[in-house]
Amino acid sequence: MKKLNKYIFGLLTLAVLAQSCKKDFIGINTNPNKLDNVQPQFLFSGATVDLDDDGRDKVIARYAFMNFMQYIVTDGTNANLGAKYCDPSLTTGPDVGVNYYSDYYTGIGKSMNLIISNIDALPAAQASTYAELRAICVILNAYHAWRTVDIYGAMPYNQAFNATSFPLPEYDYDYTLYKVFDSQLKQAAAVLLNPPAGQIALGNQDFFYGGDIPSWLAFANTLRIKIALRYEKRDPANLTSVLADVQQSNPKNTATPYNNLITSNAQSFGVNQSQTYNDDTDDIDAIVDNYDAGYAFVEFLKSTNDPRLALMVRQNDMGTNSAPYNNVLANGNAAAQAFLAQPANQVRYYGKHAFPASQDPSYGLTGSGRYVPLIAGTNTVQLDYLSVIQGRYFVKNGGFTNNASISQVDAMEHTDETFPDPSTIKMRTVWLTYGETCFMMAEIANKNGGSSFGQTAAQWYNAGVQASFAQYATAGAMVGVPNASSITIGDYLTRYPYDGTLQRIYSQEWVHFMVQPEDAYAMWKRTGYPQFVNYRAGQPTTAGNIGDGSGVAYLENLWNGTANLVIPRREQFTITNAGSTINSNNLFKAITTMQSKDASYGASGLDTKGRIWWDQQ
Repeated sequence: MKKLNKYIFGLLTLAVLAQSCKKDFIGINTNPNKLDNVQPQFLFSGATVDLDDDGRDKVIARYAFMNFMQYIVTDGTNANLGAKYCDPSLTTGPDVGVNYYSDYYTGIGKSMNLIISNIDALPAAQASTYAELRAICVILNAYHAWRTVDIYGAMPYNQAFNATSFPLPEYDYDYTLYKVFDSQLKQAAAVLLNPPAGQIALGNQDFFYGGDIPSWLAFANTLRIKIALRYEKRDPANLTSVLADVQQSNPKNTATPYNNLITSNAQSFGVNQSQTYNDDTDDIDAIVDNYDAGYAFVEFLKSTNDPRLALMVRQNDMGTNSAPYNNVLANGNAAAQAFLAQPANQVRYYGKHAFPASQDPSYGLTGSGRYVPLIAGTNTVQLDYLSVIQGRYFVKNGGFTNNASISQVDAMEHTDETFPDPSTIKMRTVWLTYGETCFMMAEIANKNGGSSFGQTAAQWYNAGVQASFAQYATAGAMVGVPNASSITIGDYLTRYPYDGTLQRIYSQEWVHFMVQPEDAYAMWKRTGYPQFVNYRAGQPTTAGNIGDGSGVAYLENLWNGTANLVIPRREQFTITNAGSTINSNNLFKAITTMQSKDASYGASGLDTKGRIWWDQQ
């Protein structure tokens, strides 16, 4: 089976790489030749194994979103912290750096449309046995197309994958496609709810849910709500309609009206990667090599005594589980011993400031580079003072090679950490989780007067916090986070219960989204939370500020000494990122159309501080 899967995947890959520029563009916008001798379920597994891998690009893309949302900050005493942000005085800016467009047209979109066309070409009786698989392909196609238009604003969709009729497909726009996606998801859900008899079981060909159809149904329904919520400010009536439609489409158990949504961490939508996925290769270990944990993130977790701190952030070297620390403790000179004795230097979690001006010496060690040099005997020992995000959720063994002779980074390894053979570590990439579902429904309940789908906002909030903790604890134990299985949620919900505000929900959602940073970024664009606040050297921790203990999260304003920089709000819309020279006329038309639809789009496709239609916060 594994060889067949790799063979099919190779066929799809070679079919793309072998084409010229023109043929490639036509090929990714047409129905490819049918592979009549390959059953659709095997095409499906070949197309989805290690989905979103690309060797490393998707992992690195998530680091860009993490940087925007201040989970991580570029390490270094003189790091170029402003490089990823927009100067508000300019009409161009850096882009997000994702390849969703090409991924869709040369990868998942092409593959799902291939499978759908193959099923549709079968004799009716045989095609009906693939109704569930076809519906699943529709769901995956809609999800990845929506993810693409969600950050670009426009893409060929209705005319895509049909080069015979549309060799130069026109672009469609987010302001029409959100209803197209909803209609497709609704139809797919209806099939999964009542499929024809004699369905071909996916089983091990399904890397997402192992062939569990109720979970696919739950994902489709939850995704419908997520998309409708994204467009709430533009079309609140549509959200109301979708909520009512999803709730009433549950005839099997009306006593539990939310059971056709994602209802457990096991039902979270994600892909189980192969045993070779996310080995420590190339630069996916940048999470530990090049980035520190963000000050805003670490201080929020510390200020609320959040048990997830130990699951999400790695301890620095300022403790006895660090061999370099023990060396300094035993052999350090007087200055080194005095440094270790200071209470502030015995704290195990510190993050780095995100704004460029923080690299001034007045901001201290949290505005500097990671390492502090101390003298032990006749040697200078570099202690890691700033923490890093727990990279084990992104790369096997967290980016460490377990060989201290290789780099300074590997000298950071702690005695309570294990570094098993990467082939024994199972990775799962998640995109829509149970925790997110709960926080989303808590928000909706808050806005609806207190309840939604039979549960109160408080019930949804509590379930979301519990699901978030369980998700990180369970995944942490699987990937080797130290002591993950012994960490408990304790009295956290007693200390930080739902307080009736959206800010409390959004703050918890921001924490939860650490491994879904693209969704934290979208939440911030949609809601304005977490809000940006000023941080200046010597500023006290007061109410309405970072680490104030209130349970409300904040981000640091991106002050460069002269002005606040801003986060890019969309991907660059250029031929390189979102099109082809062959179809350039339609691409340029799409830019002018989006500008005429909403002036906030920006001066050009390069004006990434501009907004696409749904982004109305």
